Amino acid sequence: MRVRPTARLLVIDDQQRLLLIRVHDTRPVHEAFPDMAIYWNTPGGGVEPDETYEQAAQRELWEETGIAIDTVATCVWFHERILHGDTWRVLLQERFFVVFVPTSVVSLANLLPYEQDLHQAYHWWSHQELVQSSEQFMPVGIAELIKPLLTGAIPPEPIQLPAYTSSHPRNRQSPNTPL
Repeated sequence: MRVRPTARLLVIDDQQRLLLIRVHDTRPVHEAFPDMAIYWNTPGGGVEPDETYEQAAQRELWEETGIAIDTVATCVWFHERILHGDTWRVLLQERFFVVFVPTSVVSLANLLPYEQDLHQAYHWWSHQELVQSSEQFMPVGIAELIKPLLTGAIPPEPIQLPAYTSSHPRNRQSPNTPL
């Protein structure tokens, strides 16, 4: 199985809102959620061979949002999940970095060609909107996971997110063990 290091960003603006991108994928995002092909996700993507997770996060933020930052330093979550197709499987090793930005201006002008088809919209979500929404989100459980980060409560060490299972209640899971 191929392993893909992945950098994801938890982008929070000065109004304590989280930036998410609406994705329309070609297949369900996880086997535990067979109906989840359209969902809201954090900006981010694969780490190139010559990059660190932090460098990839900085590049992905620019490509997917047009937001430029000098550094990405604070990894708050870690997660592994398997993507699979008919003849392939990829283990995503995701690291989530929190980034506080002074602006809520986003540009999708830097998206790569394939991303232009997948990324349909963006929205700055308040915690209340996340909790009340019937939309699907990645990572699963983000409404509760993000709550402390919105007010600046950063964990001292990255937290490993729970594995997804078919019995997992959507958008209600909590972080478990630190790395």
